[in-house]
Amino acid sequence: MQTLTIAETLDASARITIASGAHMAEFAPDGGGRLTRLATGGHDWIVPLTDTAWPAARWPRAGSYPLAPYANRIRDGVFVFDGARHALQSLPGRPHAIHGAGLYLPWRVRNHAADSVDLVLEQPAGVLGWPWAFECVQRYRLDARGLSVALSIVNQGETPMPFGLGLHPYFTAQRVTLHARRLWPADAEGLPTGSRVGHVRELRLSAEGCDTYLSQWEGRATLHWPQGHRLSMHADPAFAHLVVYSAPGSDFLCVEPVTNVADAFNLAAGGDARTGMRVLEPGARFSATALLGLEPAF
Repeated sequence: MQTLTIAETLDASARITIASGAHMAEFAPDGGGRLTRLATGGHDWIVPLTDTAWPAARWPRAGSYPLAPYANRIRDGVFVFDGARHALQSLPGRPHAIHGAGLYLPWRVRNHAADSVDLVLEQPAGVLGWPWAFECVQRYRLDARGLSVALSIVNQGETPMPFGLGLHPYFTAQRVTLHARRLWPADAEGLPTGSRVGHVRELRLSAEGCDTYLSQWEGRATLHWPQGHRLSMHADPAFAHLVVYSAPGSDFLCVEPVTNVADAFNLAAGGDARTGMRVLEPGARFSATALLGLEPAF
């Protein structure tokens, strides 16, 4: 199979918007299908992505991007599925394959209306070594409640495909409250080695940062701002995992609903049944939905 490369630089200059009441959302379809701004009045819920171009391997820590056809890292870019070994291409400076190719590719705009838009990726087999062709759709809708997004994926290959999906928003919040009942401690390379029962009820920005893998989180979390703004995240059971990440001393807090833990394919091959790895038959479709409930203080 031929490995297809990606562009060295993403062009995110073209933007489209949707709005409902005081809520607005902006997107850069060519810039990896990113949500570049989400605001209510003068309040930005996510870090605005103002860059119009960036190297594929060094994307801005802003906006929100889709994770497809898997979420998080794959150790050394290698996994075994259905008896076959697959080697993925990692980007320069990154020892592990990460997040799939969706955030590096242009997405097509479909069904753009005043308060909604679909972003579509039709990825051929071989991109960064991923051996299956697939279609992924991000369906965004804004209303009085906030922003909903439905992620769907169709296996366009000829054999069963392992996969995962997720969202990676950079929120401007300072803390998140939730109740997660399972932790996935990570090694020095940010890859989990298993899981244990635990109770996590709050994570926040700190000088040390955090990179926390969680599951059994009930699909509910609330992000908090000092001014009293709140964002209520509601995710359907397909988003069984959650990542909370902030860099040391950063001003962003990533709260990422995902279907699988990092390195899920390898952990599952080792016998772990809790990783969230899923398998999609040829021609089959899978979808997962999340709502970002926007509750401004004004």
